[in-house]
Amino acid sequence: MNKDFKKLEKNLGYSFQKKETLVKALTHVSKSKENNEVFEFLGDSVLNLIISQILVEKFSMEDEGTLSLMRSKLVSRTTLNKIAKKLELDSFIIKGDSLAGQETPENILGNSLEAIFGAVYKESGLEFIQKIIETTFAKEIELLREGNLKNSKTLLQEYCQKNKFSLPTYNQIEKKENIYTFIVTCKLDDSSSEGFGKSLKLAEQDAAARLLKKIGVKDE
Repeated sequence: MNKDFKKLEKNLGYSFQKKETLVKALTHVSKSKENNEVFEFLGDSVLNLIISQILVEKFSMEDEGTLSLMRSKLVSRTTLNKIAKKLELDSFIIKGDSLAGQETPENILGNSLEAIFGAVYKESGLEFIQKIIETTFAKEIELLREGNLKNSKTLLQEYCQKNKFSLPTYNQIEKKENIYTFIVTCKLDDSSSEGFGKSLKLAEQDAAARLLKKIGVKDE
């Protein structure tokens, strides 16, 4: 492994204590069984938590529905891919021979960024990764003040209509007496996701946002 990760660490504003942790975070499943999938899973959860916290602090006058739309936009494949490109992440991802000599698919870029977030959190904890996410997402968060936020259900419907797919269906599957009152499933052909919210409407929006992310639909 001859890659020099100093530039990437400089762009991130973080130097890994153990380089093997960074190597694993950048290793795609096509390369090795020792890959970044677990870090990606962890990073996805950490990212949603920190972005939620940032939005609550910066947009304290907004209602829950608007905050949910903001979060969906920030953690979307489009935004993750955009930030990954700014970090020049493509040149550092370790891919297998099947992907050699070709441009890295955008879903791999976004997933690898989440894996790095997960690796930083695993190595140094919440404080460090919070600073990194606040810095790397700063411009995108500021753009929310000027942007036109489409709700996730509309985005998903537009995607279906554009590609001549059947429209997604929403079904309430559970109602709980806690912070997440409603649980809804959103289904589109063979893909589905569950969403959560204090109202049925918010749960449907959350389910649509999760499905958009799952199938890699751009929101711009």
